[in-house]
Amino acid sequence: MVLPQFASNAVRSALRLLDGAEHEAEQLAPGEERLHEAVGALHRAADSLDRHVEVLEGLAASLPALTEAVVRLSEQLTGLIELAAPLEAAERELSGIGHLFHRRAKRGDGAGDGDPQP
Repeated sequence: MVLPQFASNAVRSALRLLDGAEHEAEQLAPGEERLHEAVGALHRAADSLDRHVEVLEGLAASLPALTEAVVRLSEQLTGLIELAAPLEAAERELSGIGHLFHRRAKRGDGAGDGDPQP
């Protein structure tokens, strides 16, 4: 009867080991699931970063053309300002002349003779 006792002890020991392994596997399963979720999140983040890099590369490629356009616009605005300077001077002169006529009209109204000035 020693053999059946030995076999029985061996089976019980194996069942305890399997039960312990099963319990450990059950505890690791949620952790493994979280690990898979974390790996998936890392893949999504990497894909997102790839898209951001593509956008930044496109932006960097467009900067020379944009710089050229800004330089041309600046040159054109400088030319327009140079053209506008004589016009501004003429406007100031006309404004001064207009003040002279405006003052005479007020003086004529204040005289009280009732006749409009020519």
